[in-house]
Amino acid sequence: MRCTVLAGVAGLAVATLTAPARAQPRTAASVEQLRANDDYRIRTQAALALGASGDEAVVPPLCEALAGDVNVAVKVAAAAALGKLSKPSALPCLEAASGKEPAPSVKAQIARAIATLKSAAAASGPPPSPGPDAKFYVAIDVTNKTARKPEDVEAVVRAAAQSKLLGAKEYAVAPKGETVGQGGAIVRTKKLKGFYLIAAVEPPVYDGSSLTQVVRVSAWTYPGKALTGEFAQRLTQSDTPTADPTSELALIKLGVEGAIAAFQQRVGQL
Repeated sequence: MRCTVLAGVAGLAVATLTAPARAQPRTAASVEQLRANDDYRIRTQAALALGASGDEAVVPPLCEALAGDVNVAVKVAAAAALGKLSKPSALPCLEAASGKEPAPSVKAQIARAIATLKSAAAASGPPPSPGPDAKFYVAIDVTNKTARKPEDVEAVVRAAAQSKLLGAKEYAVAPKGETVGQGGAIVRTKKLKGFYLIAAVEPPVYDGSSLTQVVRVSAWTYPGKALTGEFAQRLTQSDTPTADPTSELALIKLGVEGAIAAFQQRVGQL
């Protein structure tokens, strides 16, 4: 993955990130390869392709491979794919496999997948109150410029941003719907540095065989709301000649995560 950082005007930082070329997997063909191909290497690649599909329907075949494939590499790939999919429906089979799996490498990957799913579930719910190590208090707002339903974009963006922020103990996240007065009281009483992040999701652009998605996150003081910086992520996926809503959501999530990471790198200077 290639990433360049450009200096913006008036202290704004703008990051441009380009995803590597990759084709959207054919789900049905990959499922068939995972279940029936004699070559473990092809089954392994099929499992990884299914993990990138974003399709809830591929959870059962991946769970079957995790429980029943004879090859360790395939089982590791299946566990990794279930973690990457981040679908709550995969948690029961992962937990069941964890108690039965003898191979250490598979067991370790299962543990990582379970942790990923539980972290994603926590991120989609109300955030916890600021802990003793919290230094920054972050409120999140979402601007949807796409044709998608606002609630769909809101869910993806908020979950990605919240998960990324709460992955570091120095951060606390304001609950959705918090008023400026409520946030200001928390910042003052807890002696935290407050930020208000606005994540703007631009419309997807299809050009030739490529899909480009831009996410811009502007950082403001909180509760005062004075602009301090902007972090933009531009992700391009090749081999996408027609509208691909699943890939759009995947790029939106990656863009939010990249913008939040850039914010965290600069937070001490804002």
